[in-house]
Amino acid sequence: MASEKDGNRLSVIDDIRGISIIVMILIHTNTYFLKDRVAFTLLELSQFAVVAFIFCSSYLFYQKSNTVTLTEFWEYLKKRTYRLLMPYYVFLVGHFFLLLLNQPKKVTYTYLFQNLALTGGIEFNWLVLLFVQLTILMPWFGYLHKNHKTVLYIYTIVAIAFSFIFLKYTPLSYFRLIMWLPWSLVMIYTLFVDRIGQNKGMFLGITVLFFVSFMVSRQYLENSLHHTLRMYGNKYPPNIYHLAYSLFCVNILYVLSKSNIFSVIGSIVHFFSKYSYTIYFIHILVIYVLRAFIKVQFDWIGFFILTIGVTSTLQLGYNRLTSSQH
Repeated sequence: MASEKDGNRLSVIDDIRGISIIVMILIHTNTYFLKDRVAFTLLELSQFAVVAFIFCSSYLFYQKSNTVTLTEFWEYLKKRTYRLLMPYYVFLVGHFFLLLLNQPKKVTYTYLFQNLALTGGIEFNWLVLLFVQLTILMPWFGYLHKNHKTVLYIYTIVAIAFSFIFLKYTPLSYFRLIMWLPWSLVMIYTLFVDRIGQNKGMFLGITVLFFVSFMVSRQYLENSLHHTLRMYGNKYPPNIYHLAYSLFCVNILYVLSKSNIFSVIGSIVHFFSKYSYTIYFIHILVIYVLRAFIKVQFDWIGFFILTIGVTSTLQLGYNRLTSSQH
């Protein structure tokens, strides 16, 4: 994977991350059309997006990580946290403005505090909190991988055990406090993915293992626990059902990217990859405006196309505005 470069960017990572933000927009638009079988199916199939983002982010970190000393860790933590929180707080300004126009009673001191502290409020901000949590863990895993593999293996076993326990107990009301534990398995996988990817037999075996784990846990959820099979009900925090499916999809995307399947739409996919974090916030605001202020009836296809079109246009406008200021 490390040799697949496009300029200074890893093209495989760009493909995976670009496809993932596109399908995340699809998830959020199709949420309003769950009675449509096609829309619902596509929403469920697209639920690998968060795992893909974690995979891409941690892979890039481990490719260039020089975080060794405590001083370097604090410098990295400050820069990374700023990059995560600053766009989010800018987004909150727009979000609160729209709420004051449409739902002023919702803007309470409690709601404001929850959003600022990432303890609640708007549903989408759990992802920001998750990346802040994983930011702290990334250097630690890199250190353990180089110096204390036994400790890393013990941690991995514990995290996998909890991913099985969460088959029964997901969703949890306090998922924000514990979600980093199972999600961190994705980061650990990226530590070994280059070695796995260089061995076709091993890569195929791991991919099959992910699929089998997904199918077995699906049967357990359905037959023993009578638990929902919807991905939404299995990712807060994520259990083995959700993680295995998502990692299987990431491996499939990896193979497709290596086969140049996405080359036809490469520039589009890489645009979404490059600006994925700001696009994440922009599309949430766009969806809110379309739902709250534009009184037009959409089908799921029209709503998705309009959302992604307006989002892309706003991102391009933002890019032009910021470039003209430098």
